[in-house]
Amino acid sequence: MPIFEKYIDELIEKSTLDVPAWNIEKAREGKAAGWNYIDGCMILALLEIYNATGEKKYYEFADAFIDHRVQEDGTITKYSVEEYNIDNVNAGKTLFALYALNGKEKYRKAIDLIYSQVETQPRTEEGNFWHKKIYPNQVWLDGMYMGQPFYMEYETKFDDKKHYDDIFHQFANVVKYMRDPKTGLYYHGYDASKKAFWCNKETGLSQNFWLRALGWYSMALLDTLSKCEPGEEYKAEYDNLKKVFVDLIDSMLKFQDESGMWYQLPALG
Repeated sequence: MPIFEKYIDELIEKSTLDVPAWNIEKAREGKAAGWNYIDGCMILALLEIYNATGEKKYYEFADAFIDHRVQEDGTITKYSVEEYNIDNVNAGKTLFALYALNGKEKYRKAIDLIYSQVETQPRTEEGNFWHKKIYPNQVWLDGMYMGQPFYMEYETKFDDKKHYDDIFHQFANVVKYMRDPKTGLYYHGYDASKKAFWCNKETGLSQNFWLRALGWYSMALLDTLSKCEPGEEYKAEYDNLKKVFVDLIDSMLKFQDESGMWYQLPALG
């Protein structure tokens, strides 16, 4: 057995549907995990492992975990649209995968519920989603990962690509406002109002480049591209987003340590 499967199997064995072992903060508190981006990442990973190996135990745990939270009417335990937390959209990606595998109608309803958040999420004056209702006018790189691939998959599968332009526009704004032309790296946060305590009062940008945020953003680009079916109509926008991804990776490589790793602050802002 590959070592990563052994590790994943151990995590599953130590987990319950309410307290997954990988969500260490909730596990230590002994609290039910609810609906959050951490579990969304892990359950989606289990489904990817299932696709790669055909081992049903990964699918069965993933399905049981999400089924435990989604009610028959599509409502989701401990999820609120009105919280307007873009992080909580991330776990919705699991619903597309599971619905394709088993066709549970409640998963389709839950997808629509989360999409209703996307439809009404507050936005900056430039048109980007706020990261959270409690963080008005703020765009974070990790929020692009949490929301845009879900948005793109919904538009591709269920909405006849009606809002592709909006998705491409939001990425274009990140390039315009958050990319540093000197390094090719992106600042973690942007406050369109320029009022946040952490931002530069002239640019609205955070003070540093953050490795984890750059990782989220690179995957946001890749995952959104993978869910897009551009056809001829959106070929130019699709190709441009591919170029944004390649440029980011090329820029990141310039700051790679000789060990092959990166520092948490890859470069000084």
